[in-house]
Amino acid sequence: MAASSSAKTVIMALAGNTFVATIKLLAFALSGSGAMLSEAIHSLADTGNQLLLFIGLKRGERESDDRFHYGYSADRFIFGVLSAAGIFFIGCGVTIYHGVTSLIEPHMPQLTATTFVVLGVSFVIEGGVLLYALVSVNRQRGSAPFLSYVREQADPATVAILLEDGAAVLGIVVATAGILLAYATGNPMWDAIGSIGIGVLLGVVAFYLVIANREHLLGRAVPEGVEDTFTEIVLRRASVRSIRDVKTRQLTPDSYQFKAEITFDNDNIAATMGRALTGHALDGSRREETLRRLAAVATNLIATEIQGIERDVRAVIPQAKHIDIEVAHPALVVADDEEEIKKDELFEAESG
Repeated sequence: MAASSSAKTVIMALAGNTFVATIKLLAFALSGSGAMLSEAIHSLADTGNQLLLFIGLKRGERESDDRFHYGYSADRFIFGVLSAAGIFFIGCGVTIYHGVTSLIEPHMPQLTATTFVVLGVSFVIEGGVLLYALVSVNRQRGSAPFLSYVREQADPATVAILLEDGAAVLGIVVATAGILLAYATGNPMWDAIGSIGIGVLLGVVAFYLVIANREHLLGRAVPEGVEDTFTEIVLRRASVRSIRDVKTRQLTPDSYQFKAEITFDNDNIAATMGRALTGHALDGSRREETLRRLAAVATNLIATEIQGIERDVRAVIPQAKHIDIEVAHPALVVADDEEEIKKDELFEAESG
């Protein structure tokens, strides 16, 4: 659902920015304003970047195959990095270059009513797309705090739209201020400063998006509190004595991977096997048959318990698409970089 919502948000932004870029280029041709050109470059960069985001979302939806067993979900983050690079080099780089050039060789923009109509229309369209993205995120976040959800759980494509259109709305305000100040003072420096300001704003957005997508590509851990919930669910199983070496990863914002080693409670396992072996004795001619039955009961019991753990986890954490449970020998020494959590210790801490 999150991926579908992100795709709709990207499509809305792509359509809006295509139109806005066209009218801004027209306004620049009529006014010669450096800030207006910066805004046009900004919208062109946003259009190209949102196209990259859409391609990444579609490629990331492909199912797993023999070559990529966990699917292609990381494609969305690769295209997210490409999009951020576009914002930086085209949006930020070209815009700042143009602003600096305008400072060195200043020229007064030609202001007409068309300039301000274009800015007004652009503000409405960009603001509408931003509002749509905000409503979409607000609907998905549930009870999570808005900023926390955006930082830790939201799809980077949706975050990109939030930041790009937020920067676009702010950029229009900056461009308008630069044009008006240039007109009021007769000094074209203000128009050039507005252009540089828009470029710096785009650079900050690009830097943040690179960091966000990099974390997903590296495989950052699940959001705060989710790992603790996973550990508690596992330890609530009567058959589990302790858990250790828990590792987590967000494959996508709505797909998590968990890995853990568990130690079973011998008394619980013995009692369960004893009930299954009632009426069977380990002596005489039936010894081999009973041993085979004992082996079957043991392996089936372990498999059933692990399936039960996976079912319990997914009932509470539906994003848990991949759960890897390893059975650890109780006598093994815990490594220095592993933390073993025992059932008694966890629930004593809770009650305390």
